[in-house]
Amino acid sequence: MDKAARRLRGRHDFRSFASAADTRASSVRTILDCTVRGEGDWVHVEVEADGFLYNMVRNIVGTLVEIGRGRWAWNRIETILAARDRTVAGPLAPASGLCLMEIHYAPQSGAGTDGSA
Repeated sequence: MDKAARRLRGRHDFRSFASAADTRASSVRTILDCTVRGEGDWVHVEVEADGFLYNMVRNIVGTLVEIGRGRWAWNRIETILAARDRTVAGPLAPASGLCLMEIHYAPQSGAGTDGSA
């Protein structure tokens, strides 16, 4: 799973991982880091990106679970990214396990070092 997750790093078109209802003109995003680690009965997936599409993380997790269960090879990620088709990616993971940890914003032009404008 982690090998597949690491393959998602970089700038890609993530249309295959977006909700079919997501109508944004661009589905290109940059994943800065994507890792998977096991902890007992839990699997932790961490994704850091410059932005996300609707349901993108849940669809990525659903796909990684299919790989982790041995249903798909890790390198299927390549095919999924190239397809730009939601139907080739894994199932939508439940929202109940999703947790937003941090948000980072780039400093605004002209802002002082103390955060003042």
